[in-house]
Amino acid sequence: MTNINKSLYLIAITAITFFMLNELSSLWFGIEKEKEAIYQKDKTVLDNLMKAQLENVKILSDLLSSNEFVIKGYEENDPEIIRRYISPIWNKVRHEKLTYEIHFFKPPAISFVNFSNFNTIGNDVSDVRADIQWVTTSFKPSTHLLMCKSYAGLRATEPIFDKYGNILGGLSLGKKIDWIPNVLKENSEHDSFLVYERNATNTLVQKYYNSFIEDKEIIGNYILADRTINIPAEKIEQIDFKKKIQKIELNEKTYYLNIYPIVDFNKNTMGYVCTLTTLDQFFEKFEIDLLKSFLLIFGTAFIIFYLTRRRTNTILKKISFIKQLTNKIKNKDFTRLHEIPLAKNDNSLWELQNNIITMGLELEKSYNFLKEENKEKDQKLFEQFYYDALTKLPNRNKLFEDLKFDPRSFIALLDIKDFKQINDVFGFEIGNLVLEQVTKTSLTEITGYYYNIYRIGSDRFIIKNNVLMEQEDFIEFIQKIMNSIENDTIHTDDDISVSIEMYAGICFDKESKLAKAEMALTKAKRQSKDYVVYNENDTEKTLHSQNLNTINKIKTAVENDNILVYFQGIVNKNEKIRKYEALVRLQDGDTVLSPYFFLDIAQKTKYYPSITKAVITKTFEQFEDKEFLFSINLSASDILNEETNRFIKQQLRDSHHANNAVFEILESEEIYNLQDVQNFLQEIKHLGAKIAIDDFGTGYSNFSHLLNIEPDFLKIDGSLIKNIDTDLRAQQVVKSIITFAKESDIKTIAEFVHSQDVFEVCKELGIDEFQGYLFSEPSPTI
Repeated sequence: MTNINKSLYLIAITAITFFMLNELSSLWFGIEKEKEAIYQKDKTVLDNLMKAQLENVKILSDLLSSNEFVIKGYEENDPEIIRRYISPIWNKVRHEKLTYEIHFFKPPAISFVNFSNFNTIGNDVSDVRADIQWVTTSFKPSTHLLMCKSYAGLRATEPIFDKYGNILGGLSLGKKIDWIPNVLKENSEHDSFLVYERNATNTLVQKYYNSFIEDKEIIGNYILADRTINIPAEKIEQIDFKKKIQKIELNEKTYYLNIYPIVDFNKNTMGYVCTLTTLDQFFEKFEIDLLKSFLLIFGTAFIIFYLTRRRTNTILKKISFIKQLTNKIKNKDFTRLHEIPLAKNDNSLWELQNNIITMGLELEKSYNFLKEENKEKDQKLFEQFYYDALTKLPNRNKLFEDLKFDPRSFIALLDIKDFKQINDVFGFEIGNLVLEQVTKTSLTEITGYYYNIYRIGSDRFIIKNNVLMEQEDFIEFIQKIMNSIENDTIHTDDDISVSIEMYAGICFDKESKLAKAEMALTKAKRQSKDYVVYNENDTEKTLHSQNLNTINKIKTAVENDNILVYFQGIVNKNEKIRKYEALVRLQDGDTVLSPYFFLDIAQKTKYYPSITKAVITKTFEQFEDKEFLFSINLSASDILNEETNRFIKQQLRDSHHANNAVFEILESEEIYNLQDVQNFLQEIKHLGAKIAIDDFGTGYSNFSHLLNIEPDFLKIDGSLIKNIDTDLRAQQVVKSIITFAKESDIKTIAEFVHSQDVFEVCKELGIDEFQGYLFSEPSPTI
């Protein structure tokens, strides 16, 4: 194929491409226009149907409100007159389904004669019949929709006057609206269904409510009523009723769902009429128009192709040359640009060539500049990924990279003793200063060439040897490091002196070094030793055996519904119980285990979500008929589990006491740093629940981050409360928490209140509520 032919084919393809883009644009705008047209057409049909029905009811209400026997019954205060003369009319219109209700009232809204239920005479229905009050006070008729005590329907309300124009009472005629889907389909040929807002039925008396929902389906916050097509419950849950037009997949077919709100007399939305439409006819017409347009474009392109073929050779050569230039620019080869002089020809292609050369030279300058700039950015990203921002030490990522190339090296995991208390007592700035000083004066100055040091956590460091050595020499070096740190006192500008001690876990194995060093560190802390060397025989096997035994107990308890919930009361300053905290327990034969013996292991198994669900389910059941607030503990892992997350929100939607639920979130870095956690907290607050931050003051406390969560309660950690009657430092920390909480309108709760002295100090400091064995021990009953 010659260059000329290629160019002409390219022109043809380009024309077709523009054609297709134009048609696609027309299709998109056409679809939007057609959707709106169908929506408005169905709306017109629905409006006309509703208007016609309201007119029918209005005509009847006009006749009855002016009936001489009706007026006589009011004037003589004798409902039997109305009952006797209107009953034949009532029987006829009810039989012909022209109306569902004929109800006469006395001002402001006192039942006088109710043909639907004669036993209601004398009842005041002003709480649900604002329309009657309006009619009997404004003296004006009204036609509208309303959900009253017995049904949802169209209503015509008329004032009744005596011959002197004095108001005697009011008349309400009503007709149910369940007929709408079937009649709407007859007039529009579109399937439809009727959905009520669940809270709109709050006005229904219980016996009428039971009758109302007999042939309907409750789905979350909605009630699915009459329909001309089967709609699965999960589809209703997916619908956004605030959006008037949306797509929906039903029976393997795509529909457009049109939503028309039903607004009652009080301007509240009581439900929605929804129609299902398709664009089949639109697409059929579009395909025909598309074919016509394509044939026209194809014929035109062919003519242009034929007429311009002889004139394209030179153009194509120039285009080919320009293409070569652009490819060189694309490949960052700018050498050729310096060899080509700018042309003086006014031809547009020559001008294009000149522009491309000029642009390429400018791009060369920009590219060289960005190349240098990116080197600096790459270096910064490398440092951020592999190095700790505070101490400038290599981080966990760098450790794992280095271990790949040096699997025979030894590691020691060092942990600062009671670093949390340093943060709690002196603040984060002093805590950061301690980390910097330990790194600078004690670790990096000693390690030198033969060792690497890494910071892998808030107060955790790893030391790794870079050269082969004996295990005894490595242990001796770690002892030297720890002695150097413990002999060094850190001084701040505020004359604060801080002494540091450390634990160490050492691992000589080639596999899973960090996990094994962690086990050794845990053992060192538990046994209060300076360091422990990992030993598979006395550590891992024993630990694994204990863990497997605990996991079997958890599995049995979950399968046999032996996850128990105990409740501990929380009191106010008058020692009156205001709420309860739900506490998980596990039934193991005749023994009830506390969380200490199984919860940490459970969180690492597949059974943990089942435990969380059991606690939530049993707690909601316990308090479903009680007015106490109740709190349930959640961890960040509970929130991040999608199934547990959905389960919690569904429980809140289904509960009648969602506003009594309090979720205690364990204070951790995750609740402040993970957007998914904060989004969940906002969602459950929107559903009515309250938020408490548990164990506040345990080391992650960050007042500025706390404001983003907007909790309702702060539960001050028991470690700060248990000795607060004698520990002045604890009092200072608690005072600062209380001051912040009061300024932020957050209630405070003291945990671990075990004596009267502790209780009195907490009250004096201004804590709002109290929990502990002084008032209430955990119990399976309330």
